[in-house]
Amino acid sequence: MSQPLDRTHRTEPLGKIDSAAGEFWTHTFEMPKRGDNLSAFEPNKLFLNVDGKRFLNASFASQADIDSDSRSVMVGDFDGDRAPDLLVGSVGGGPLRLFLNRFPGEHHRVNITLRGVESNRSAIGARVTIEASGQTIVRDHFAANGFMGQSPARLNIGVGSARTIEKLTMRWPTGRLQVFHDLPVDCDVVIVEGSEKFELARQDAAN
Repeated sequence: MSQPLDRTHRTEPLGKIDSAAGEFWTHTFEMPKRGDNLSAFEPNKLFLNVDGKRFLNASFASQADIDSDSRSVMVGDFDGDRAPDLLVGSVGGGPLRLFLNRFPGEHHRVNITLRGVESNRSAIGARVTIEASGQTIVRDHFAANGFMGQSPARLNIGVGSARTIEKLTMRWPTGRLQVFHDLPVDCDVVIVEGSEKFELARQDAAN
């Protein structure tokens, strides 16, 4: 495809065009008039983090490798099991696709909702540091904005085999520090800026 920032520029194809295979060479601004469509030329990819050291291509196994020219993905817990799911939107209309996380859930997680008082209401810019079972987990809080989509402004944190969070340190956008001890896992926690106690919104019956 030729240079998209110059309507008058023309660049010759870099090689032989195989029309039978659906290949074409065009100019970005001429695509709507010609009816050219790049949809379905690049299947989606999904990679599984393995021990924080490498990634496994799980595109086919997850069935997330749809070839619908997807442009936006929102990450959130859509079915209430605290495992992050994916909502994918593609160009050219058609339905949104929801990919529910069915990965074996033998480890523990916690959802954390932050409410700023002196800071902004959503506490965007806060930092949460968790200490549990000898590991330290740091998360910066912001709404994940992608192209044509925005994920919920809530922290979903996996804590592995830990059955309790020994220490949670909050650094609010104002710089204020708060420390909480002995938080449960497999639950939804609400932390309000300035409050000495956290709120337990929802917890699994097993805990």
